[in-house]
Amino acid sequence: MNNPNVGVRAPQAALWGFYPINPSSLIKAIENCFKNPRFGPGRLPSKSSRINEGPVVAGVAPHAGYEFSGPCAAWLYLELAERVPKIDTFVILGSNHTGFGSTFTTTKRFEKWATPLGEVRVDTVFLEELEKEYPALVDDVAAHMREHSIEVQLPFLQYLYENEFELVPIVVKHVEYEEAKEFARAILSVVQKLGRTTVVIASSDFTHHGAYYGYVIFRENVVENVKRLDLEFVKVIEALDTKKFLNMIRRYDSTICGYGAIAVAMEYAKLVNARAKLLKYYNSGEVTGEEDMVVGYASIAFEKR
Repeated sequence: MNNPNVGVRAPQAALWGFYPINPSSLIKAIENCFKNPRFGPGRLPSKSSRINEGPVVAGVAPHAGYEFSGPCAAWLYLELAERVPKIDTFVILGSNHTGFGSTFTTTKRFEKWATPLGEVRVDTVFLEELEKEYPALVDDVAAHMREHSIEVQLPFLQYLYENEFELVPIVVKHVEYEEAKEFARAILSVVQKLGRTTVVIASSDFTHHGAYYGYVIFRENVVENVKRLDLEFVKVIEALDTKKFLNMIRRYDSTICGYGAIAVAMEYAKLVNARAKLLKYYNSGEVTGEEDMVVGYASIAFEKR
């Protein structure tokens, strides 16, 4: 008998225009992100490349519309495709734009997440073990119904790995250092217990600048100043200094939407002896030429030493 409490999460972000809902158009859009000569890697992934380098165990990828941030995200996904040929489980730590849920919020309402490229199964075993390791993990479907930050990563992963991986969906609100540290430990504990090949992805854009976002700290040279500010954050991320990163978030009253997710990824990287490497940074002003609304995008890989 089917459980009425589980089902398939429909591709909401596609309906909101983050990426094409037509499958062939979506594949073309993803390939254009990879091949973009200015903002993307400039080529499609080749799984025969760089096989001797250490694997990518975590990363940061942006989640705006593909025409804006997709080429930036493609840098992380190219690294994954070329260095980790098979991945069992992706733990995607999304931003919490809805306000629903708690500090860390998942949902077991859905057994699959759908995109125009098919359905991705939820790793329910991993999720149940994670709830045991971290009892403060809340299950609230409302935090995932109108949230795009996890979903927009899935078509890239499906393009690379088809639907031969499972998903652990978690959205993250504001975190303190100890919370990030403890949650990262809980993730690693489950990874070790289950023996899954796992990659943690923090889905986050960087500074949101402009009156629309209620955040105006620069009056001129906005594109360059937002870039300079974001690269200060990136430098601290590359140093894996989570305490300083969170202190900077408070000092600048930062609008980095997924900073909590990034903090967890940083702590996870430290636990598995990984280092952080910026793959690509640009902001929307460089794409559009407009300064009224500027959002930063960074692609960062955490790779085993």
